[in-house]
Amino acid sequence: MANASATTSLPTAGFFRRLGAYIYDALMAIAIGMVATMLGLAAVAIGTSIGLITLPEGVEHSTYLVGQIWFQGLIWGSIIMFYIWFWHNHGQTIGMRAWRLRVQNKDGSNISYTQALIRLFTSALGVGNLMVIVTKDNTAFQDIWGRCQVVTLPKK
Repeated sequence: MANASATTSLPTAGFFRRLGAYIYDALMAIAIGMVATMLGLAAVAIGTSIGLITLPEGVEHSTYLVGQIWFQGLIWGSIIMFYIWFWHNHGQTIGMRAWRLRVQNKDGSNISYTQALIRLFTSALGVGNLMVIVTKDNTAFQDIWGRCQVVTLPKK
């Protein structure tokens, strides 16, 4: 990524570009959830085979897994960590990279972990981006609360 001063004067991202990145990232989140599910199923299979977990008669591994709070934490925690890590370390998720978007502070620096958490939890699963349609400066709800901006990067 270019230095911070080169990204401070970039235009803010519009709705359709954000929507494209959202769709890409939603597919990535689904894939992450699938991997987490495979890990959860493997843990239950290993646990039952070595006697740590005893399933009632007729209960399958997947049925048991759905009712476990640790499994929900595994799935949601994995997806949350995906967004937090990419936003903090790179300023972009995979979808944002494909659509040439970057989340950053006003000075062009990467956002903090706290800002990334605020941004994630105030986005309302992406619905916060609808605000971009009605604001003249293309600001989304999560951008205001996270005190950051999403800019469009130039073509290389």
